[in-house]
Formats: sequence, structure tokens, C-alpha cells
Amino acid sequence: MRVAVFADIEGSFGIWRMRQCKTGTGEWQYGRECLTEDVNRVIKGAFDAGAKSVFVKDTHDTGFNCIRKSLDPRAEYIGGHYIKPTFFGDVLDCDLALYVGIHAASGTEGAFFPHTHFGIFSDVRINGRVVSEMDVYGGYLGEFGIPVGFVSGEDIAVKQAAESLPWAESVVVDKKKGAYTSGEKSVEYLRKGRRQLEEKAAVAVENISRMKPLILEGPLHFEVTLRSEKLLGKYNSWDFPRKDLTVEWESKNMIEGFDNFNKLTFFPKKVYPFRRQLLFFMRSYYRIKNGYFYPKPNDEGAVRLSDAK
Repeated sequence: MRVAVFADIEGSFGIWRMRQCKTGTGEWQYGRECLTEDVNRVIKGAFDAGAKSVFVKDTHDTGFNCIRKSLDPRAEYIGGHYIKPTFFGDVLDCDLALYVGIHAASGTEGAFFPHTHFGIFSDVRINGRVVSEMDVYGGYLGEFGIPVGFVSGEDIAVKQAAESLPWAESVVVDKKKGAYTSGEKSVEYLRKGRRQLEEKAAVAVENISRMKPLILEGPLHFEVTLRSEKLLGKYNSWDFPRKDLTVEWESKNMIEGFDNFNKLTFFPKKVYPFRRQLLFFMRSYYRIKNGYFYPKPNDEGAVRLSDAK
């Protein structure tokens, strides 16, 4: 059994503010430590439950957030974004995906850094229904036959994921500062939380037979509302149909729909013919930059990870 551990950062234990998710800051370097520790626990749970191989797919921002030298050496690592065979790279031999550190959908009131795929949207809908990244990414992976069997993150994000992935195991992560800056109380919270990551990941792998690929039956009508007219002018280079600040398109399935989503967010019309070269350059650049040139971590008074082993 080959298991993929997909890694976002906002829903990690230890993280409570946006700057800890912003690439290149000292707070982000601390956030990377938090994410890497969460991922390691999920890797361990997967192997303990019988996985024969595990790889980590880093999905936040540039796709190079986990600290590779600190990752469980048994796991492979895929950083950055791709075109073929999927946006996530060559993940087609994966039997099950476990998603660490998810966040709530664009427009979710009171949530920690809510967004869907990119931070420019105030609302993302498919066939009239508000969707989160677990709908978009889960549906995309589902069409390749890959089920999502585990999620961890903020309570509202986990609830949103459960609407589409009711079979998935889950762990809820507190996003309040006090959860991580209260001395021994925080140490104990982290110990329990990360133990849960390990245990629930193992349960998901052990019960792979009940995990289902998420299939959103086509045709699919996408509606994405941008936050401002300026953003709309900047990103809608493909001239998708629009109503006010909302851009729309029809797709026969999630693979096609997700490709259009990426045209809107990452690949302007002038850049599209060179997208492979662009992504290759970005992967190479951030692999080096985030692997060797990074700031000293600023934990802002949080308990040290070593205290919560």
C-alpha cells in the first residue's frame, strides 16, 4: 500500500496567526517546524498501520514548506507544483491520501485564514454549492481513483470536509494563541494532539477499504467571486464569462474544471504556453531557497516542539 501525506500549513498544531504561514518570515520558519512535526506523526501512523511506502506532497504556497532534513527519512518528498501527470506531480500510484493542516473555505466567517485554492476569492461554488479545498482537491484526486481518508485542521474546516468526505478520519486543531503559549498546559495539548494525528492516520490506513474516491458528477458549473474589480482585471486574462465580480465556466469533470481554475489563478494567457518551464524554474528556485536560505525561527513565545515530544 502506497500512502500520500498531503501537507498544507494553516491547520497545523502550533500555528495561530497568518504570518506563521507567510513564506520567508521568521514566524513561517517556526510554522514550518510545526507542520513538519505534524507530518512526521502522520507518516509514523501510516507506517505503523501497514503502509509499504509513504510520500509527502507539500501543497502550501510554493510547495516547499516542510523541513526536509527533519522529515521522517522513510518518506519521499514531492515539493512544488506540476502540470503532468497531475498538478500535484506523479501521485497516480498512490492508494490513499491523508491531508494534514487544512483550512476553511473562502468566505467562512470567523475561520482562520479561510480561502479556497488561492486567497483572491471571497466565494467559490460548484453547481451552486460553496466548496472548500477538500471538495476541489478531493474531487480532483478522486477522478484519478485516489480517496482522501484523513484530515486535520480547524474545527470548521474539518466540518466542511466531512460534508463531502464523511468516511474520513479527522483531528481538530485549536487556532487560539493561548493553546500554544501557556507553558505546561500547551505542552500537554500538543502531546495529545499529535498523538491523535498518529492514531487517526493509522485508523485511516487500516480501514482503507471503506475510503472512497470523491467524484463530483459532471457537468460542473464553477462560480468564483473575486474580492475586487482590480483583482478581477488582473486574473481573468482568459476572459471567462463574468457577472459583476463573479467568473464562471463549465467543465465536463473535475480534472478539466481544475485546469481552468489554475488558468485563472496561476497561468495567465500569455504565460500558459511556458507553464512547464515556469514551474520547473520555481521548483528549482524554492527547493534551494527554502532548503538552504531561510530565517531564524521566531516562535513568539510558543512552547518549543522539543518540549512536547
